[in-house]
Amino acid sequence: MFRALFALSLLSLSACSHSISLRASHFNMPVVVNEQWQGHAAIVMASETRVTLVNDINANPPLRDKVLINNDVDASDFVAGANNVGFDASLSVFKGLELYVENFLWGARFQFLNHGTQNRVWVGSIMGAYGTKSETTTDEFSVGSNTTDAKAKSDITTSQAGISLGYKYEYVVPYFSYIYEAHNVKTNITSTNGTFGPYKDDGIHGYYSLGLSTHQKGFRAAIEYSHIDIKWDRSDRETQEAFGLKLGYAW
Repeated sequence: MFRALFALSLLSLSACSHSISLRASHFNMPVVVNEQWQGHAAIVMASETRVTLVNDINANPPLRDKVLINNDVDASDFVAGANNVGFDASLSVFKGLELYVENFLWGARFQFLNHGTQNRVWVGSIMGAYGTKSETTTDEFSVGSNTTDAKAKSDITTSQAGISLGYKYEYVVPYFSYIYEAHNVKTNITSTNGTFGPYKDDGIHGYYSLGLSTHQKGFRAAIEYSHIDIKWDRSDRETQEAFGLKLGYAW
């Protein structure tokens, strides 16, 4: 009887999935500041996309039936954005060209349309970004005198290309932007069953965004809504609605 209960407890506790988190708002603005060495720094609260790459890291071999999108995210995560607080900063290095950092991404933005001090004009920019990061899931527990543990680590490489168009008023810029985002992930798993991997997964996210942002020196604020098309190699095609808020200072 004890052995049966022990086996049942072990099975119920041992299932542990592995997911990665990706920011779902990127504030791809159509304007670059007017003068060299101007820039901004800001805190961002944004929705996130959760991608489950391994369904059970404790299985032998690890269970990878299907990539799941936002399977373990509740409704409040899509609205509040408090689960994904990040940092953005930019610096103009040449006329119409700025370098920027967004969490783990490093990028460049070039304003190709109506760069300068004039207002009430259409504006446009193109951008590209690249970055890497790692995320780890660890599962360890004890049942009686037996202990089991497993660890999954994903190395994520992300690249982006996008365009943004808007209309520049004296203090704010409403805009529409599109970003094509590609992810390449390699996951290694170690457990009491052995070492597995690297498992490779590729995903494409397409962001269609509407935003409103200030663009003058001083207080910087922006809000953004995004519709995201999501497709990974082992997933169904999914969509997500995302929201973001940016607050900071521009010099």
